[in-house]
Amino acid sequence: MDFREFQKRIEKLNRNVPQALERIMYQLGEELLNHVVDEIQRQDLIDTGGLWQSFTQGGEGNVWEFDADRNTLTLEVGSNLPYSEYLNDGYTIDKSYFVPGYWNGVGKFIYDPDAKGGFMVRPRSFIGRKYFDIALKDFQGGMQALLQKLIQAELERMVK
Repeated sequence: MDFREFQKRIEKLNRNVPQALERIMYQLGEELLNHVVDEIQRQDLIDTGGLWQSFTQGGEGNVWEFDADRNTLTLEVGSNLPYSEYLNDGYTIDKSYFVPGYWNGVGKFIYDPDAKGGFMVRPRSFIGRKYFDIALKDFQGGMQALLQKLIQAELERMVK
């Protein structure tokens, strides 16, 4: 390889770095969301899929914001469903209120704002399940190895 070819490769490498960093950030974000969904399943927290979908890029209620305008890259991932925070952190019901709906034949309550029946929710506290915190801690434990693997793959792609 002569100097001009080396220089062209370096210039190509320099042009591809921003896209490579963005791909790495997106892969890290996807992996974190996968850990969150796995933890939700492991704890058997919900069966409707709405919470799972909110932790899938592009899913309803999903938070996925990439920022590369500053000297750093930031990817914010998560859910903006109100109950995702309540389920993670816990919550307290301070006063009773009525929830309209009905019970189907298998013991599942179906919310229906037009139903004549329903049930009264009484004051009580719910302990948070910390599913996001547990998934984040698990993810951080393996993040360094994953990051090294992703960087290596991008470097190999860029020098070809």
